[in-house]
Amino acid sequence: MGTITVIEAHATTGGNATSTVAAGFIPDAATAAPRCTRTVAGCEVMLAPDCSNTCGAKQYCAFDAGCKATCKPVCDSTCADNEECYFPTPTTSGCRQRQSFDAGTLTLSGTTTPVTLFPPYSFKGIDSGSLFNDGAALSVTATGAASAGYRSFSESFTATHLFRTEPKLDKLGITDVFGAGNIPIRWSAGQDTILVTATVIAKSGKTGTFTCKADDTTGKFDVPREAIKAVLAANDPLDKLTLAVTRNKLQSIYDLGTMGMIPGVEVQPVGWLDLATSSTETTAFEGCGNDEQVCGNVCVNTSTNAHCGSCDNACASGDTCMTDTCSGPAACQSCFNTASTGSGTCASAYAACTNNADCAALRTCILACTDGTCQQNCVNAHPNSLTLYNMGPNCICQTGCPTECSSECSG
Repeated sequence: MGTITVIEAHATTGGNATSTVAAGFIPDAATAAPRCTRTVAGCEVMLAPDCSNTCGAKQYCAFDAGCKATCKPVCDSTCADNEECYFPTPTTSGCRQRQSFDAGTLTLSGTTTPVTLFPPYSFKGIDSGSLFNDGAALSVTATGAASAGYRSFSESFTATHLFRTEPKLDKLGITDVFGAGNIPIRWSAGQDTILVTATVIAKSGKTGTFTCKADDTTGKFDVPREAIKAVLAANDPLDKLTLAVTRNKLQSIYDLGTMGMIPGVEVQPVGWLDLATSSTETTAFEGCGNDEQVCGNVCVNTSTNAHCGSCDNACASGDTCMTDTCSGPAACQSCFNTASTGSGTCASAYAACTNNADCAALRTCILACTDGTCQQNCVNAHPNSLTLYNMGPNCICQTGCPTECSSECSG
């Protein structure tokens, strides 16, 4: 399998494009590393191998051919520059002459800058503009492998149309990106393939990636919020998001000849070649800081009296926001009314006192008091019900409304 891709990438905000050329040839496509993903809302979420910390000191966790996480040995032999590390036996590493499978010198024409690549095809790229014009006619000529690889060939292909979002991605509001809905992407419709790649970073630092295919002819795609949530762990909110939208045009050729042999590797007699161009627009978004949430398309501090714990959850006059919960007379009364009645947390404790005549009398007496002396006289008149009476207030202060009634309970 051979792949040659001419890549153009630019930021949504404009400026110079960065261009690269990627080229690679392998003797048998069946030996390519597995792509381990799961499908969520039509998008492919990349999986990360998890061996549950069972790998040894000289092992690493990776997927096998069936996408099962397994511990694999580290190839740790020290090899020369023209050598590669390999395993002559399943448990012992060694060095061998680096094996080459290529197509010789590659020359691209029709590009804005001449490009000639030599094996092993290291091209750092340029940052002064795109290597191809919009819909340009391109061609690639290969001199053919010197030992093993593709025979010489010369093929023509057509570049994709340069991609731009309209409206620009950086104009999306913070609610669009970090809210609850899907993220809208719009562009001038085309005829090629659109891939949307999202890199997600959670508040904990955990990262993940997923890719979605979109229909170029529609000029629109909504990134599923469900796919973003699939990357994030529970209670680990989204912190940063990078979106890369790529228009890709692919031409495949299936009848190219190969030559040579590689020890221990089967070289297929006929190879195919993918010739591709891609144009990518990238934008990065950063979410709200700690103790902030998106409210009305702006970040607000949710530890304040105006937004206590959530958007527009304002504390009443005289109350104060404590650990994202309003605390004070009004908050305490509201919480008490809920916790002490119906199916509230402390309803059974208050019902037990209500259903006991002596305890109910003690409560009536205490509620009518205006000072401590009066309250003590009530207790003296009903000494056997004090424990039952205290079950309600204790529940409120310890379980039902410990933050809302913190000042009342401490008194």
